[in-house]
Amino acid sequence: MNYTIKIGKKINIKDINEIHSLLNWGNYSSGQWPIVKKQSTFMVQVLCEKKTVGFARCVDDSEMCMIYDVVVHPDYQKKGIGTLLMKEVLKYIKSNNFATVSLFYDIKNKGLDNFYRKFGFETIPNAMRLKK
Repeated sequence: MNYTIKIGKKINIKDINEIHSLLNWGNYSSGQWPIVKKQSTFMVQVLCEKKTVGFARCVDDSEMCMIYDVVVHPDYQKKGIGTLLMKEVLKYIKSNNFATVSLFYDIKNKGLDNFYRKFGFETIPNAMRLKK
């Protein structure tokens, strides 16, 4: 298959929400999406015939970078799209020389830890999150 990589914020919320729904993630509301786009410092998508099949984004403050929303449409998983996304994210990260780079992933999704490890990420014990 032929994939196109696009970097930038011209991304359709409908495409992202479709992928999120198929993965049982929460969707962005039409009110949230402009804020998400504005606060994201880097966005990349992979398209197959004009359809978004993968997406990732970063938020940073020039010192620390957080990777969010690394998602691949279920019909396109295991085809290298996640790797394409992460390579583009890592190019951005390396070009900005951040002191720290972090990401969150669902530990129930078996195999994701190994996926991120192949890009140099490691599990850290000193992280916490606020319960809602």
